[in-house]
Amino acid sequence: MSAVVGNIGGNWRGREHKVFAVYADIGGDFLRKHTRPDALRDGTLFVRVSSSSIAHHLTLLRGEILQRMAPLLPAGMVTDIRTRVGPLG
Repeated sequence: MSAVVGNIGGNWRGREHKVFAVYADIGGDFLRKHTRPDALRDGTLFVRVSSSSIAHHLTLLRGEILQRMAPLLPAGMVTDIRTRVGPLG
């Protein structure tokens, strides 16, 4: 799948897809249900969340999530996580 996405949007799109997949794998059921990775820009992963309370929860988990993602991605690919409250659809 990453190869197909990479061909459509170039290498950047393939990297973004990889980051989104890693986030989904390590996020667990709760985060998968209430959050969606939205964009990757300059090492910052923007994540859409269903409510401000989920945004706060994700902010508290930011360090742990980054630590769990680090060994699964190239160094420096994701250095921060920011949240946006809005529809997940």
